[in-house]
This record gives sequence, C-alpha cells and structure tokens, in this order.
Amino acid sequence: MEDRISPRITGHKIEVLDRKVVNLQGVKDVHSFNEDTIILETELGLLTIQGQDLHINNLNVEQSNLNVTGNIISFSYSENIDLRSRGGSFLGKMFK
Repeated sequence: MEDRISPRITGHKIEVLDRKVVNLQGVKDVHSFNEDTIILETELGLLTIQGQDLHINNLNVEQSNLNVTGNIISFSYSENIDLRSRGGSFLGKMFK
C-alpha cells in the first residue's frame, strides 16, 4: 500500500475566550506584531488584531495555529494590502 501525505488543513477559525485569549486556525504567516497590533496572513486574507498587551504564545505554521493573549479590542480583515513588497514577513526576516 502506498504511503499518502495528508493534505494541509485549509480553512479559517477564530475562537475568542472572554476577549483575553484568541486561538486561530488557518494562519499562514505573521507579518508584524507588537503589544498593540498583530498582522497575520490567513487563508482568507490579512487579519489585523488590535488590542493592548498582546502576546503571541504559540505559533505553529505547519499546523496553521496561533494563540494570542492580551486585551482584544478588534479584528479587521483586508485583501488589498501587499505587505510582502515592504520587505517580507516577520518569520522570513527571522530565518534569513
């Protein structure tokens, strides 16, 4: 029997717990982050998370998962911004 590689799970899901913890699925890349803003590339476009005291606790790009804690204020999607033309993603810069 031939070995098969299971396809990468696609789709996008956001789970928010009490506006303090966010679990995301479908994360492709982290473009930038600081304590007030996190910009992610997801299966459905760019996602900007705004808040206070934001921290990325767990990022698994292979499984497309991300865990964020802090005071969540808003989520905003966009499709027209090409951040790659500004020098690449955070992960790309980190592993150069």
